[in-house]
Amino acid sequence: MRDRRSFVWLGLFAVGGLALRIAYVLTTKNPRVIGGDSFYYHHGANLLVDGRGFPDPIELLQFHHEVPGAAHPPGYIVALAIPSLFRLDTFLDHQIWSCVIGAGTVFLVGIAGREIAGNRVGLVAAGLAAVYPNVWFYDSIVMSETLILFTTALTILVAYRFAKRPSVGYAVGLGVSVGVAALTRAESILLVPLLIVPLVLWLRGPAMRRRLQLLAISVGVTVLTIAPWVGYNLVRFEHPVFLSSNLELTLLSANCDDTYHGPFLGFWALRCGTQFTPPKGDASVQARFYRDKVQDYVGDHKSRVPVVVLAREGRTWGFFNANQQITIDQIEDKELNTSRIALGMYYALLALSVAGVVALRRRRVPLTPLLALLAAVALTVGFVYGTTRFRAPAEVPLVLLGSVGVDAVIRRFCPRLHDRRSARARQERAPSTDAAGVGARALRILRPS
Repeated sequence: MRDRRSFVWLGLFAVGGLALRIAYVLTTKNPRVIGGDSFYYHHGANLLVDGRGFPDPIELLQFHHEVPGAAHPPGYIVALAIPSLFRLDTFLDHQIWSCVIGAGTVFLVGIAGREIAGNRVGLVAAGLAAVYPNVWFYDSIVMSETLILFTTALTILVAYRFAKRPSVGYAVGLGVSVGVAALTRAESILLVPLLIVPLVLWLRGPAMRRRLQLLAISVGVTVLTIAPWVGYNLVRFEHPVFLSSNLELTLLSANCDDTYHGPFLGFWALRCGTQFTPPKGDASVQARFYRDKVQDYVGDHKSRVPVVVLAREGRTWGFFNANQQITIDQIEDKELNTSRIALGMYYALLALSVAGVVALRRRRVPLTPLLALLAAVALTVGFVYGTTRFRAPAEVPLVLLGSVGVDAVIRRFCPRLHDRRSARARQERAPSTDAAGVGARALRILRPS
């Protein structure tokens, strides 16, 4: 009964999160001018349903030039194509569908919290995920962060179940979840060396041979999950393209004088990415041209690279030019007041996460699934550039660690509340001693098999 009530509450938090997201869309983001990545995802989904495959939507619809598109992996496009199959293909339809995915994230975060540290942590985590702006904002603008938050929560949940009950089934599930995350945001492929490898090799109990078998299964399933997209790209482009073709242009925009010095240190500058005229050809040809320009610039400014990397990390994690960064975030249609609330909640979660890490260490709960995601974000932004949006995959582990921190505070400073709840849980788990309970047990014993 306790578990049933807990699931009901998680469902209510998900419904509440859905209501909040839809209300935000209808009151602040509808109608909305569609551009940039939102344009790519929205129209890419509709082109896919129309049988056009994966062309570049911007080149096709704005410049009437059909070329293969892989500026972004296909995960979110495929997710948006689901409502488009049923003729729910307007931008508002895709916003609402993204809100539904966001509500699913709330539920998954709650389930993951339960798996990590019990019912109370799960409920706190679901409540935080429902109202934390850095989790729900992206649903309104149709960006891939919506799906990466969902796949991140799924990956954490499967990783903890695998850690508790190592099996082939959970090894397959872990590989699939990491593969789907990589098909949503290419940098998630870092979870193979950062999450899968250490999680499997550090298992307690199974012999090394068994661990190596499970590792091979999980990594192999990840490769199989992304293989169709990689193979599709290898035959479409002149030069090899794997998960996406947009990295080099992004790097060019993040490695120039405007981002190595001055007020935009550690960020990116559009002017830097448009100052060169790329050669004619598909995205792979242009990517090779941009890559050479990036290598030339970084090679000539090696002494500034450590400073720039620190600035990128500081911007992403809120410790360098935080007020300027949330002002810049308005470029992505994020209101300044929303960003201020999100920044305040983020700092609180960060502080609570420290307590959460300590609590989980004392309980000997593995931290690898949570810390691996933080490390993946840190490596990504250090290599690319710093911005709040790139922190999205880390928001889920921060919510979970912060929820464990809340639970630790309750245990430390409200022992009566904790003891009362613990006693009630023990009582509900204990066998009944009243007449009805004894009679029911007797009937179960005497009932013929």
